[in-house]
Amino acid sequence: MFSLSIKEMTFFKLKYLLIGFILFFVAALVFIISGLANGLANDNASSMKELEVTNFYLAEDSENRLDRSQFTIEQAEKAKDASAFGVQMQTTEKGKDGKKIDSTFMTFENEKLLPTIIEGKMPQNANEVIVDKTMQEHGVKLGSVLYLPSVEKKVKVSAFTEHFTYSHTPVIVIQPALWEKVGFTYNALVSTSGTPAQSIDGDWSTKEDVVAQIPGYSAEQSSLNMMLSFLIIIAVFVLGAFFYIMTIQKVQQFGILKAIGAKSKSLIRATMLQVFILSITSITLAALFAYILPLFMPEGMPFVFEPTVILSYGAALFAVSLIGALISTISIVKADPIQAMGRVE
Repeated sequence: MFSLSIKEMTFFKLKYLLIGFILFFVAALVFIISGLANGLANDNASSMKELEVTNFYLAEDSENRLDRSQFTIEQAEKAKDASAFGVQMQTTEKGKDGKKIDSTFMTFENEKLLPTIIEGKMPQNANEVIVDKTMQEHGVKLGSVLYLPSVEKKVKVSAFTEHFTYSHTPVIVIQPALWEKVGFTYNALVSTSGTPAQSIDGDWSTKEDVVAQIPGYSAEQSSLNMMLSFLIIIAVFVLGAFFYIMTIQKVQQFGILKAIGAKSKSLIRATMLQVFILSITSITLAALFAYILPLFMPEGMPFVFEPTVILSYGAALFAVSLIGALISTISIVKADPIQAMGRVE
């Protein structure tokens, strides 16, 4: 029956190619939306996800939101086995032309939490900063002077990092000395392990809970995940219908094969083998398509190919295909050899 399955697929090439294309486009659409969801999540919270911390100590009633949590310098100094962390969304102006750039200021009392530098060198004084490389799109270079209008200070870019954004804005890492000098308050205490007791009022929150409360993060992910869920549901019906129709069209052939001695079990195996080959080939090609797609996307498009996520969605589509085909095999069991032979006559 193995050779019979392959021979049928090669003989009816156009029919099976069309079914394969349908499965390919459904899978590709799922993978692309998944990549966009991961890209938006990364663009919104990459700076937080990159932090090697496990917990955040936030002010009471902040509801895990950094912007609602504030600690004074005096309170931060009382921290036990935790370091101060600050984040402020502000507008920055570039050099002489005064071009405004939406950005986020961050500061880390613990130098071990500073992002990895990909170009330049570590700040040597309080007026030097590290910025995310997406600032280069606005003409910012090493040595560029940035004006912080909210605090009326100028800083110099000493280094670039990457994948360090917050709420879709590039992060500017400011030294704690300048942070305190301009009067900013800290937003949290961070711990790299455990939740040590603190003498100031507040509550410990996990990094995942804090990330989920970044403005717009949950709404974006919920919308995209809802689209993915509906795509999977649509795929169930579309693929199930295709495989059912494909099987129904061959009921007469199944009846004749049964009349000459073929067993239902063998015919079901042959049908499932065809679906297996179609599904594996189409889903694999769709995954490869999603992998190379960023090469042709506009620069700056938030798209992240996450192998584990793609694998999970691919497995789901594969399972949907097999289940749809398995349901359609009921018609194989019901195929009547006598009726099939009668139709031939």
